[in-house]
Amino acid sequence: MILRTETVEQVVDGSRRVRLVKEVVMTPGAEPLGMVRKRPLPPKQTRGAVLLIHGFGQNRYTWHGSSRSFSAFLAAEGWDVFNADLRGHGRSRRFGSGRARTLDAYILGDVPTCAEEAMRLSGHEQIFLIGHSMGGLVSYCAAATSLRARVRGIVTIGSPYRFGHGSRLLGSLAALLRVLRFTGVLDSNPHLPLRFVGRHLRKRRALWDKSWIPAPVRAWTPGSTEEEILDEYLERAFDWTSVQVAYDILRNGRGGLVSQDGTVDYGSAFEHLDRPLLVIAGDTDTLAPPESVRPAYARSRSSDRTYRVYPMGHVDLVVGREAPSTVWATIGQWMAQR
Repeated sequence: MILRTETVEQVVDGSRRVRLVKEVVMTPGAEPLGMVRKRPLPPKQTRGAVLLIHGFGQNRYTWHGSSRSFSAFLAAEGWDVFNADLRGHGRSRRFGSGRARTLDAYILGDVPTCAEEAMRLSGHEQIFLIGHSMGGLVSYCAAATSLRARVRGIVTIGSPYRFGHGSRLLGSLAALLRVLRFTGVLDSNPHLPLRFVGRHLRKRRALWDKSWIPAPVRAWTPGSTEEEILDEYLERAFDWTSVQVAYDILRNGRGGLVSQDGTVDYGSAFEHLDRPLLVIAGDTDTLAPPESVRPAYARSRSSDRTYRVYPMGHVDLVVGREAPSTVWATIGQWMAQR
């Protein structure tokens, strides 16, 4: 359902501006979800539908900033772009959807619901899924199960198919969380207020942006992103989530992606899925090192699969200074060819 339609002018990057149709969309059902739709001005026809899926504890501002906007870039390239807030995040929370209890809620509920509404509104019968970090994991799983016949292609950016591989610290964190789960301390599935983490990082951004400050895990590569763009991202893109979602992500490092009840083997379904696949990693990404990202490409049996590594970190893969000319351009060309 379209709640509001307007014509806007947005910055893609630098001096490049574009006029687009922007719509606020709410999905039907018990868990109403919000999306921002962007598309070229009529009468121009769109190339296809695209669903953007944010990462863990994030929201739609992963993909859009006032000075650099990946969602505006895709719309300017002719795509019908739907930028989703998963349940409990961003506008979806304001629409009344509760926080996710498990990763399954995103995979079996939110992504299929948003994708079906995007295809209905756009008139396209298939859709591209583009996910950052956890959003890529969710894309793998949803594409291989509930959306199997409707997915035109999958693009993931910094998505750890084997969480913790390539990082001793993250591997240890996953082991610690498994111990805490066993003790029952986390049975209440408490909130994780990552919004406050974003505010902390923003207030101390100048410190975290120094390469000489020792840090085993960094959200971005120091110096990779302009101060004003990084500040906006840290202020707006961080959101709320829950411990169980974190646990579901962490446990996939032990060898596979399965539903919480063990009845659905998402990993096996994805690995047997023959859909175009583009996997992108950053070689300075300490949250999702290439060793954790590449297994999705290596294990996939897709007849059309591509793997790319760029000298970037987790956040700069999407909003960094070099992202428009590298990561964005690669995705745009890859989609246009398909």
